[in-house]
Amino acid sequence: MSRFYKNGLQGKVQDPPRPNYNQMWTDIEREVAMRRSGALQVTSTPRTKRKFIPAAIVFSCFMVVAVPVFAGVTLNWDSLYGGRSVTNALNNGVGQRYNLDVSSKDITMSLKGVVTDGERMKMLVSIDSDMKPGDYDAVELEHMVIKDEAGKEEPVNGYLNYDESSGKLLGIYETKDNLQQGKKTYTLEAGSLVYYKDKDIALKQIPKAGETLSTGEARYPSIRIKSVTESNSSLAVRYNVSAADSNDQGHGDPHLIVKTGSGSSRGMLTQLPPEDKDVLIEQVFSNLTAEAWGNAELHFNYMKEAKRIPGTWSFHFKADGKKAGEAVYSQLLQSSDEFQQKAGMSLNQLTVTPLEIIAGIQDDMLMKVHDKNGEVMYKDVRLMVGDQEIAGSYTIKGDDPEKYQHVFAFESPEWYKDWSKVPMKMILKDAVVTKRDKSANWLVLNKPAAKKQTAEMKLESFGVRFDYYMDGNDLVVESESDSKGFKGISQSMLRVDGQDLYPEYTPRGPSAPSKNIERYPNFKMNQTLEINPGFYSYYDSSRDSEITLIK
Repeated sequence: MSRFYKNGLQGKVQDPPRPNYNQMWTDIEREVAMRRSGALQVTSTPRTKRKFIPAAIVFSCFMVVAVPVFAGVTLNWDSLYGGRSVTNALNNGVGQRYNLDVSSKDITMSLKGVVTDGERMKMLVSIDSDMKPGDYDAVELEHMVIKDEAGKEEPVNGYLNYDESSGKLLGIYETKDNLQQGKKTYTLEAGSLVYYKDKDIALKQIPKAGETLSTGEARYPSIRIKSVTESNSSLAVRYNVSAADSNDQGHGDPHLIVKTGSGSSRGMLTQLPPEDKDVLIEQVFSNLTAEAWGNAELHFNYMKEAKRIPGTWSFHFKADGKKAGEAVYSQLLQSSDEFQQKAGMSLNQLTVTPLEIIAGIQDDMLMKVHDKNGEVMYKDVRLMVGDQEIAGSYTIKGDDPEKYQHVFAFESPEWYKDWSKVPMKMILKDAVVTKRDKSANWLVLNKPAAKKQTAEMKLESFGVRFDYYMDGNDLVVESESDSKGFKGISQSMLRVDGQDLYPEYTPRGPSAPSKNIERYPNFKMNQTLEINPGFYSYYDSSRDSEITLIK
């Protein structure tokens, strides 16, 4: 099923390697953003008909050779993530261009082009819009699949974006690339064009943790607040949204809006793995205190169906396996000792394809968390190609988890006849370091009681405070730092009478506040109790780095 998007993304165990859950969410978020996979939507933020500008910078493209353009009305594919590079590939003879039109319920859908890169098949689709832009806030194709000659069906994922210049809805839809260098006939099936409008409901009170409020809406009847956590500069609200349809999975983008004297905000929203049939959401509001929350005006918002066109559109087309993922240029890369020391990785190969510029990563960064230098991830990844600067990201290539390739990827800006003469420099900034060291950083705690106790430690150059207390039979540990640049502890651990103990797993989103509250169920001890910060993260500008790929 296609996704629509709105404008503005355990008790005691043995000692196995514990995953860095906070980093896992970051990696998932990046992978979803790059693939538009729909398999796991970390952020439930539908994109609207209005122009969407993704993480990649939209830049001017100067073609070295004269190329043909699409016939008829010029369609602005640049408003879609990956749109420019797909049309570049098509205009340079990679993939196939089509002008296939199918009408249903007086709505015409067109298949404009297909490009494969060895991993994904990308299809350009346009739809005549029968709704005025002000009449809706989001739109989607509810049903979208592709079938091969044998009738085998694969899901197709993507989104639609309104193009003001043509008055059409444009979309890039993706599925698994099964061509394998051959030629095959496919059938693309689409059904039900659905328009949505924001539905805003003012709630009658500001709920506290444990309280449930009725929304008065059949689709999402109620919300139940699980926790309200104030951190140094933000407030995190975690809550369940009940859904009438058990398969809803937050598809309607349910969320809270907080209105104060300074304006309204939906904060940073993360849809977490569900604990039951309800939708579990965490929203983090910057510069909001618990006191301001208590005095705010609270609204519940979701996307409500405004119009449904139950049409069926079907395209039969033949695709060629010539890959846009085939390298037009490649060279081996050598990372300096300084770069490897700062970034905690080395690069092995530069590959330029008609769709992307890829810098392959030699070392598996996700295994570096136990090294003394930690694992380093960069929130700001850029590439200088000649005099153009392109925003990119760390991502994962491949469909087989055992054969994943970790890379830095950038949209290819233009076509050069000789890439070996085009200077390239990669710039990595906003470094986040994640570490875990069981050989050090142990802090002795007193025997916990119902009354809260406090212990402090120096971690790297940051001061970290632990507040701990008994809540019934459970030990609760709160960790926080007032030091600027410390992102927080994602999972601590205890050593109780010489035995390692881990907290109950509670997922945290990539924008979670620095304050972390963990629960150790059915806690018991005899003599000794120590705490280790476990997985912790912090910003380190000294790790920012630049590396020349082509001189």
